[in-house]
Amino acid sequence: MLVRPKMGGYRFAHGVCSGAVEIRRLGVEDVPECMKLVTDRGWSWTPAQWEMLLALGPGFGAFDENGLLGTTLVTPYAEMQAISGVLVGSWAERRGIAGALISNVLDTGPSVLYATAMGEPLYERLGFHPVGRALAYHGEIAGVAAGVTRPATSGDLSAVVEMDRAASGFTREAFWAHVFGSSSVYTPYIADDGFVCTRRMGETLVIGPLVAPNVTAACEIIVDVAAGAGPSRVDVSDPEVASFLSGRGYEVRGGCALMVHGVDDVGGDRARYFAPASLALG
Repeated sequence: MLVRPKMGGYRFAHGVCSGAVEIRRLGVEDVPECMKLVTDRGWSWTPAQWEMLLALGPGFGAFDENGLLGTTLVTPYAEMQAISGVLVGSWAERRGIAGALISNVLDTGPSVLYATAMGEPLYERLGFHPVGRALAYHGEIAGVAAGVTRPATSGDLSAVVEMDRAASGFTREAFWAHVFGSSSVYTPYIADDGFVCTRRMGETLVIGPLVAPNVTAACEIIVDVAAGAGPSRVDVSDPEVASFLSGRGYEVRGGCALMVHGVDDVGGDRARYFAPASLALG
């Protein structure tokens, strides 16, 4: 049972967790504690990613008298909310914390998330069901860019927002305002009838979101931004793009199920949505 304290958030009853645990909003000041969870679980998230996601929507943390135990983040879109950052420290596992954190945000409307194999059973118990899967392809492309993309400018913003909405099914002006802002971790590029963004996670260039009119164009865009850039990663659902990357020497290193709650499926023309903005953002 959950009881609501006077100052907001939620508090677990003793029967749910060992000791009183409060769920409250996270702020930027909590990012150092969030990074301790990242280190504990071997995630690759950076402080900049936490700060971006906290700027785009609310985050919640489970706290006891010793500090932060777990987190979850919500990025609201007009159509549904993206849930991410579901992370519980090893010292707090098997106390119902992840389930309570997610349940805390499910009553606001339809939800979407990417689930690891470890997390998928929990999400199914909470009412999520799978509607797709993305595999993480890692590799490297030698040579130089062919020039099928160009750096995006502020004049491209409205067109990118619309292409993204049509393909992904998400209206996310706040995200794109961040991408085109001066402090963004993303670098956007424009292609014919499409676009792509890249960002660095350590030495790896992460590619996505990627919107293109067809598979051939999507593969050309990937090569264009990855050529000569060192190790790269693309989270791929389309089997033809996956086959293309495998032929280029890319290998699969994990994957996640795309799951939804409170709705039958994600929207948009997913045949044109070849890589997500990130596993956190859908």
